[in-house]
Order: sequence, then C-alpha cells, then structure tokens
Amino acid sequence: MDVAALPKVDIHLHLEGAIRPATVVDLARENEIDFPYRTADELERALRFDNFLRFLEMFQLVNRCLAKPRDFERISRELVEDLAAQNVVYAEVRYAPMHPMLRGMSFDDVTAAVVEGLCQGAGETGLETALICGLTRQWDFCLETARQAVRWAGRGLHAIDIGGDEAGFPARQFVGVYREARKGGLQLTAHAGEAAGPESVWDAVQLLGVRRIGHGIRSIEDPRLLDFLRTEGVTLEVCPTSNVRTGVVSGYARHPLRRLHEAGVRVTLNSDDPAMFQTDTASEYAVAAREFGFTEAELRQLTRNAIEAGFCPAEVKERLLS
Repeated sequence: MDVAALPKVDIHLHLEGAIRPATVVDLARENEIDFPYRTADELERALRFDNFLRFLEMFQLVNRCLAKPRDFERISRELVEDLAAQNVVYAEVRYAPMHPMLRGMSFDDVTAAVVEGLCQGAGETGLETALICGLTRQWDFCLETARQAVRWAGRGLHAIDIGGDEAGFPARQFVGVYREARKGGLQLTAHAGEAAGPESVWDAVQLLGVRRIGHGIRSIEDPRLLDFLRTEGVTLEVCPTSNVRTGVVSGYARHPLRRLHEAGVRVTLNSDDPAMFQTDTASEYAVAAREFGFTEAELRQLTRNAIEAGFCPAEVKERLLS
C-alpha cells in the first residue's frame, strides 16, 4: 500500500498546534518574545514529551509567540501548504481566538487573519478547508466569544467546538453557548471522551446536541453508548498519536481505534496538534495501517467518513467524494 498516494482528510486539527517549529522561533524573535528555544531543532527536542501537562505547558508557550493578527495569517497559509504536500484534499482547521483575545487582540482581527491565510493557501494549492472556532472551557467568556463567532457564520467560519478540562467543566455548563451557536447558523462539535469517560460523550450528544465528537475514544467503555453512536451515525474525530503522546492511552496496542471501527462506529483519522506531537495527517494514516492493520479499502472508508461528516457545503462534499 502506498499510503502517501492516498487522498486524505483531517477534520480535527488545531492551528496553533500545527505551527512549523522554524516559524515559532522566527515569530518569537520578530515579536521580541522571551522564548527559551533559539532554533527549530531545540524546540523540536523540547516537544518530545509523553504527558498531558507538559503538552499544555508547551502549547501555551508557543501561543505566546503569536503577538499580532498577521501572525495568524502566516501560520494558516503555511498549514495549508503543509497539508497539500501530504495529499490532504480537505481539512477542517480549529483556531483558538480566546488566547489572543486575552492578549489584547480582537476576535474579528484574528478571525479575519485566519480566514485570509486559509484562502491564500487554498488559492495556491487547491486544498478545500473549513474553519472551526475553538472555545476553552476554563475561561468565563465562552458565551461572549460564541456570539462573536456567529457574526462570522457564512463569512469563512463554519462551526464551533469546545476543548479544555472536560472533567472540571462539564458540558451542562455550555448548553446556552451551543444553543446560541446553533441558532446563529454554526455547526457543532465538542471535545469529549478524551480525559473524561463515556459520560462526557453522553452529555455532549444529549445536552449540546452535537453529532461529532473530538476524540471520543473512551466511548469504548460503554457498550450502550457504542450502540447509540452507531445507530445515530455520530462521528468520532480520532487522533491516535495525540492520545499516546498525552498519556491518554499507554500505547498504540491499547488504543481502541480498531475496536471502535469494528463496533460499527463512524471513526476518522486526524492529527490534532501535529507539530506538538511530531506527526502529521499522512503519518496518522501510516500508523493506522502499521499499528492497527487497516487496509487501503478501510483507510479510504475512514476518509469518506470524514468527508460525509464534514462542515463544508454539500457541493464541496460531492466533489470530494467523487
């Protein structure tokens, strides 16, 4: 199997976790940020971690280097270039506007910059993209941010997501946030079933009304939930290497990707924070083949799953599926 030649789709991909190490170092220097790593090689060595706390520490450190809206335009364009080089034909990019908002940037300026960067990349490569606004559970202005996101529905922003501490800040606290997003024309996904158990997934689908789950791998612990996901056609945005690198699972051998697929749940392959986890979309397809025994036909089915569950317009889905 020539995995490199396969068309690929990634629908769970964080912009700020996908920045080229060389770009991070360059932006730190340009923005006069006190950054402990002087070269891309030094930063890459620091990214060899195996627990969630270290990941969060590095994620926030890298985020500090994004000091102006133009930085978001650059990293968005470069991400599309990197994806196209892997034969990715469609990608959904999550960005986290609440981080730069805390540093004095406006939602509109950051969003406009990301949209422009994705458009530039698409114009150069032909890769189709959709944009997801990612909220952070721990911060108390999620509703305010969701209302600002609604103003961008139909103007380059397609959906809303929520991540962060799912155990400490459960889904029931964000019912109003998701109601506003849905009423405003945004589509919905939510991180669940990663650090917290299957009850987190139940709450996301029943209280927030999502039909896509970021990660969701702990659904495997609840047979009744597996039946529900299969029957209702809920899609799991699975990120195998991310789960291993953050210590959610102890290794690929313990990861439930294959079991979820065999249970009839609609699963997809994604890279999550590829620069942070030193992976990419193509590598996740290779991992699925090597570690989980997925055949070419099965990998193509996972790609179709992602397109069918995508937040892009129907005509884009039809073109991609054809």
